Amino acid sequence: MKHFYVLWLFGFFSLSAWSAPVPLTDPAKTYDLFRASSLLEVQPGRVTIDSLLQSPGQYRFVPTQNQRIQPNNRQNAYWFRIEVSNQTPDVFFLQFVYSGTNRIVVYEVADNRVIATRSMGRLVAEPQDYFRYSKLYWPMQVRQGDTAFRDTTVQNTASLQTHTLYIYMEGIYTTCLYFNARSATNLLSVIHDEDLFYGLYYGFILIVVVYSLLLFIRLREQDTLRYALWVLCIGLQLGLYRGFTTEFLWPSNPSFGQYGSVLAGFSGLLHVLFTIAFLRLREKRPLFYRLGLGVIVAYLLGIVLFLLSAYRGEANIDVIPLIALVEGLFSVTAGVLAYRRRFKPALYYVIGNLVFFAAIFIFLQYASGRLPHSFWTYNSLHIGSGIEIILFTLALAYKVNLLKRGQEEAVREQLRLAETNKRLVEEQNAMLEAKVRQRTDELNVQKEGLQTTLATLQATQAQLIQKEKMASLGEMMAGIAHEIQNPLNFVNNFAEVSAEMMGELKDEIVADHKADALILADELIPNLQKINHHGKRAESIVRNMLQHSRSTAGTRRLTDLNALADECLHLAYQGLRINDKTVTVQLLTDLDPAVGAVDLMPQEMSRVLLNLYTNAFYATQEKAKRWLIDQSVAYQPQVSVSTRLENGQVTLRVRDNGTGISPDLLNKIYQPFFTTKPAGQGTGLGLSLSYDIITKGHGGQLDVRTETGLFTEFAIRLPATTLKEQVVAGHAKSD
Repeated sequence: MKHFYVLWLFGFFSLSAWSAPVPLTDPAKTYDLFRASSLLEVQPGRVTIDSLLQSPGQYRFVPTQNQRIQPNNRQNAYWFRIEVSNQTPDVFFLQFVYSGTNRIVVYEVADNRVIATRSMGRLVAEPQDYFRYSKLYWPMQVRQGDTAFRDTTVQNTASLQTHTLYIYMEGIYTTCLYFNARSATNLLSVIHDEDLFYGLYYGFILIVVVYSLLLFIRLREQDTLRYALWVLCIGLQLGLYRGFTTEFLWPSNPSFGQYGSVLAGFSGLLHVLFTIAFLRLREKRPLFYRLGLGVIVAYLLGIVLFLLSAYRGEANIDVIPLIALVEGLFSVTAGVLAYRRRFKPALYYVIGNLVFFAAIFIFLQYASGRLPHSFWTYNSLHIGSGIEIILFTLALAYKVNLLKRGQEEAVREQLRLAETNKRLVEEQNAMLEAKVRQRTDELNVQKEGLQTTLATLQATQAQLIQKEKMASLGEMMAGIAHEIQNPLNFVNNFAEVSAEMMGELKDEIVADHKADALILADELIPNLQKINHHGKRAESIVRNMLQHSRSTAGTRRLTDLNALADECLHLAYQGLRINDKTVTVQLLTDLDPAVGAVDLMPQEMSRVLLNLYTNAFYATQEKAKRWLIDQSVAYQPQVSVSTRLENGQVTLRVRDNGTGISPDLLNKIYQPFFTTKPAGQGTGLGLSLSYDIITKGHGGQLDVRTETGLFTEFAIRLPATTLKEQVVAGHAKSD
């Protein structure tokens, strides 16, 4: 008896869960099947249609209420059950108002068996009918006269003419899952109205985007570019909410639709960027500028968190709506403060934001079931965003007009200032002309004084250069005199001896001592030969000096560089020893015979070589003086000269082991009038003139290597003269 009572109660509640059939009696009417249905909450994939049909008593459906539906919960799925009876000859369609549900499966049951089924939804692929991504409808099979039994235990139901619809929904994002039954004519009318509305809306979006981009190209205002991107992103986002992006952009990959929050994040991010640029927060409100940057960072973090959770297959971590709420408060507050600072376009901006927030509030009330389904509630986001975009466009136009007005005022101000400046310039020009005349007279007086000073300096410089040349010439003459003195001494000595021998020879001839006379004659012959030899030696020195003196400065000719270097070395050394006979310097020569004749100016080159040799001797003597004080290390003064033919160049090196040159003075040695010698011992023009002679007169190079206390080496590099040039020069000379 107890078991019978329990079974009776169970059967009673099972039968009571069935809702009354929805009679379809008027083709012009829309029938709300969502509120007429009963609801069963299950785990995804655990309850099938076969289970519901074979064991209907095991599952307790309850009347559908929005509060019973839990959106964004992956652990829940829902079965809806509705009985419908078609009492008209028209075909009725089951229409689902798009709500972003991932998967919807419809089963139409008659006589406890499935007679038709259809899968649809945001993530269900539509390989052919792409329009079904945004328009979810399905023709029902129930016709006038069709019959289905609700339960085999109930008798006399054949006259009810009903079918049972089982609807499975998985991946729900809203509590308002509005679906209804419409006739074909009614459905076509609704689809036509929707297409017209959405066509106008997205056409308006496209026009605003293109207009803003053209405005950016013309004015180069960053806020117009950011505004265009934001409007485009808003259009894509709302298109995603209605399935249009999947239908037109990625129909073969409907899974992209599950990343809609990412698009919402980018819309908010672009809105913040537009707010910062439009309200000029960086210049006017630095604190709000930093807050805006913080909101941007928050959006980026929200996008990253959402993508990571979606990639790992976990429950979506979607904090973007909360960030959008904070961003809304930020935008409205910043706009109000900008308007209070007399930036009038901010009023349109604030009103636009408030209108959109009101639209969001209305849509949330609709989505939670607190407001009924209607054109205005369902499309509140589109209407609110459209009004917001219109107001933002007006704000931008207002700002552009302000900029134009400011530019016009600036132009007028510039014209006024130009007239004022012109008048001031004319007055200043008159004053300046008087001052210029006065200053010109003063400058003429100064010019005459400077010209006099310059002439004095040029004369002094010429005297110093002449002094340097005379000093160099004096050293050369001293060497020449010493060179000539040796053969002249020999000539004088042998001439005196020969004169005495001639007297003795005469006496022997007078005494008729023939044998002795012949001996004296034999001894006299070598003396005369030596007199002749040394006379020719003196003659050679004089002839070479005459040739050297006849070649004027600037006259180039082929010259034996080795002979010139060796001759100048000995002349400089002899000139040094005239002043101090105790001086001893080891002279080293390494002259390459391959150098041959070089096209140069002998007189100028002699001056350079004598200057380098003289400096080398001076450096060795200075070091020798220091050695006399400190004889801990043996020191032998050396001056070497070497020549080489290398890579089409003749290189002549003069090296000494003297005091060297300190690094801080190395960059000054070629400067005119710079010298390291004591006052009275140098003019400071030797190396300067030598550098000019080598580089400018001969097109060569004069380099120096040195190490303080160890050595100094000057290297002269001159272009080599080829054998062909030497032959041509020889023929020209002979001609």
